[in-house]
Amino acid sequence: MSDWPDHLEEVAYSMRTQKQKSTGFTPYHLMFGRQHRPIDQDDMELEVEEEGLSPADESTDTSCSLEGLVSLPTAKEVSLFVQHQDQKRQEVHIKREEKVNAAQEKQTAGYNRRKKNGRKIYDLSVGMHVLQSNLRNESRKGGKMEPKWTGPYKILDIDCNQRVALETVKNGKKLNRRVFYNQLRPYLHSQLHDARSVCLGIK
Repeated sequence: MSDWPDHLEEVAYSMRTQKQKSTGFTPYHLMFGRQHRPIDQDDMELEVEEEGLSPADESTDTSCSLEGLVSLPTAKEVSLFVQHQDQKRQEVHIKREEKVNAAQEKQTAGYNRRKKNGRKIYDLSVGMHVLQSNLRNESRKGGKMEPKWTGPYKILDIDCNQRVALETVKNGKKLNRRVFYNQLRPYLHSQLHDARSVCLGIK
């Protein structure tokens, strides 16, 4: 896909208008203090030809007709509106903080629970190379003969539920499903193994 830069605006728009689970709000709502309202381009187009007016005539006619229909707000009304919007924005940010704190507490509780059960927890981050626990090794008959770990994989993303998006290091293919954090461990690459492979002619 060579034209991916042409789609960045659409991707960014989608991310800004999707509600985030950890905050409970869209990034747009947190920035502007209100919900995003999509605008249909067809609704914005003026039907000039049907009215039989030129763009200049229509602009003049519209402005004249609006003068009698729309009354400008007073300075006091503007001030009250701004205060109301500020209050709403503060309430939104308070709720956001509550939801983020709750999500962090949930993650901490999960970490402590896994640690208490004797599972070794690693500090993983995006971009690291990791190995994934081969669950077939434990659940499938004859699986004991299979390797305990598969990979290596590269971490693409870690969501708020501690699920990790991975891609294969060898061919860059992204895995269809996310993997739970506690099923991964860092991949330790051995330079000694590389040197031995070169000596033996192994690629």
